[in-house]
Amino acid sequence: MRAELHPFRLALRAPLVTGGVSVRHRAGFLVALSADGITGWGEASPLPGWSRTTLLETEAALRRTLDAVKAGGEAALDGLLDDLAGTPHARAGIAGAWADLQARRAGRSLAEHLVADPTGAPARSVPVSSVAVNALMAAPAPSEVEAAARDAVNSGFSTVKLKVGAADLVVDIDRVRAARAGLGPAAELRLDANGTWDPATALAVLDRVQDCDIAYCEEPVTGIEAIAAVGGRSPVPVAADESIRDEAGAVQALELGVGTLIVKPQALGGPDVALAISARAREAGASAVVTSFLDSAVGVAHGLHVAAAVDAAASRRRAHGLATASLLATDVAEVPVVVAGAMAVPAGGGLGLAPR
Repeated sequence: MRAELHPFRLALRAPLVTGGVSVRHRAGFLVALSADGITGWGEASPLPGWSRTTLLETEAALRRTLDAVKAGGEAALDGLLDDLAGTPHARAGIAGAWADLQARRAGRSLAEHLVADPTGAPARSVPVSSVAVNALMAAPAPSEVEAAARDAVNSGFSTVKLKVGAADLVVDIDRVRAARAGLGPAAELRLDANGTWDPATALAVLDRVQDCDIAYCEEPVTGIEAIAAVGGRSPVPVAADESIRDEAGAVQALELGVGTLIVKPQALGGPDVALAISARAREAGASAVVTSFLDSAVGVAHGLHVAAAVDAAASRRRAHGLATASLLATDVAEVPVVVAGAMAVPAGGGLGLAPR
């Protein structure tokens, strides 16, 4: 088996301030695993200020593991993936490339591969062919938020997420009200505070915008127990995002009553881990929303196939957070475009795309 790393650095069209961190570019590695003339692709791209591991630590884990793959071949992969639990971005890159390679070999999409029964029995669900996605808004001024919300609805989005927490409390409340005014009564409005509030602030803001019909607020505070505590007192439902580091964290959030889990395949360790966490949410009667981690086209494509697999088994399908490619000035491949608030799942083998 051939194993390669391809570094990338992609500029954003404009800096994105999220959770108090200004993101200007995305850097990481594409992982290529090849056998029998077929190549599978994965992505490993930790985000500074967010990820538990740095880019250098991720690179070291990738190179060490890929050297072992070259020596041990495919038979060594399962054990090597277990060893990468502490470096989830490296695991995501290798697990993603391996899953893509297997799907391409079988002549089926990655989503079909993810829902396939490992025994060869017929799959219990069929992945959807397109996935609803939310628009993302982060404009600082209420007037800009209202205009962006109106544009999103006119473009066919039925769900919009507004970043909050970077502005003064009063300004944020005005921004939320402006978003609802621009969206009208029918569209779903989500908030994302990225853990920037303390419990008192979170409860104060959410209490004052409860009449805006908020679907949920992601990470109003930091930490699973704190999020659940806010959720127990808030008139607005809460969701856990970056506080979920692994499957154990997801289980804890569900046991504490958090009703929505935000699932980032690239941050959690790959498509298999993301799908397992989503299944846990479904079994608990909660929702799983699959989102990008400001990924390149390869990471977004992995998320898209995971979302298609999640939607195949979901009793209630939610819009996913995968419409992020437009934030990048350049990319490693063409990503499916958003049409009327949805992204088509690439047909054919594996991811349905390959880097340029």
